[in-house]
Amino acid sequence: MTVRGGSALVLGGTKFLGRHLVEHLLGNGWNVTVFHRGETNPNLFPEARHVLGSRVGDLTSLTCGEWDVAFDLSGYHPDEVDAAAKVLGDRVGHYVFVSTISAYASLAQDGTDETAQLKSVDGPVPAESTRETYGLLKGLCEQRVAMHFRSHTTIRPCIIAGRYDPSDRFTYWVERLAEPGTHVVPDPADVPLQYIDAADLAAWMVEVARARPVGAFNAAGPSLTFADFVASITCHAGTSSEFVRLNEAQIRDAELRPMVDLPLWLPPSDLQMKGFFTVDASKARASGLHVRDIADTIRDVRKWVRDRGDHEFAAGVSRETEQELIRRFSRR
Repeated sequence: MTVRGGSALVLGGTKFLGRHLVEHLLGNGWNVTVFHRGETNPNLFPEARHVLGSRVGDLTSLTCGEWDVAFDLSGYHPDEVDAAAKVLGDRVGHYVFVSTISAYASLAQDGTDETAQLKSVDGPVPAESTRETYGLLKGLCEQRVAMHFRSHTTIRPCIIAGRYDPSDRFTYWVERLAEPGTHVVPDPADVPLQYIDAADLAAWMVEVARARPVGAFNAAGPSLTFADFVASITCHAGTSSEFVRLNEAQIRDAELRPMVDLPLWLPPSDLQMKGFFTVDASKARASGLHVRDIADTIRDVRKWVRDRGDHEFAAGVSRETEQELIRRFSRR
């Protein structure tokens, strides 16, 4: 069955990926209902219907209504999926669940595809979603989605980047490396990096809602190297920067945290995560996923940062810390 336009319920649609998704749905003529807590950007999308509540214990605002498709962007625990399914019942034609590549039991190999085994648990299900339990719980959510909704699509994105990103993992590098001067970057520079622009992911999710494919899809752009990433940023910014390149031993010595102080970087010695930035998304591309050039993502992010104004980055090191690292390691 193919749906062209129609009615859509978005569970969580005012922050990052959900914001992009609602923009694309409205732009494609969908009637959109956004379920959210009313805490983040509550005045967005006046043309949509807003229903307030919480995934934890307050779904009463969803007891009425029918939708051609529901997009679940805020399900982090299987209990939350169970509760949503109980309330929605058969009033949803198709269910699209956003999971994560972190649900895979192993990312030790390059080219992980959708047939790979997911994480599992023997014993009680963890009560809360933490950095350690996030992937496991997302995988368990997938199982509940399949149990409750015969017509469903599961999307497993890699790192999501772009406008509105609250994590600042991509944004930190775009802004920091656009500044003239000397900057700290990890070495070796040929380590892989992979992301997907939230706008591209959202556009494809609208197509998924129309086509209703059943099954799981990795969602990722092509792999590039960290050197390519750095060069793209400096080229777009027109800056001529110098770099202090820290190897893995120096990074450990400086107590810099991978993916936090050095966003989008994992140590090459972490063989269990060797394939984190090289997942296979050919199935999604074959079904219509199109990804923009990195220069376009960089441009969009830089414009958004200017519009956002002063902001303390959620990832990366401060300029003061970076200067300390430069003084410390440039003498070696």
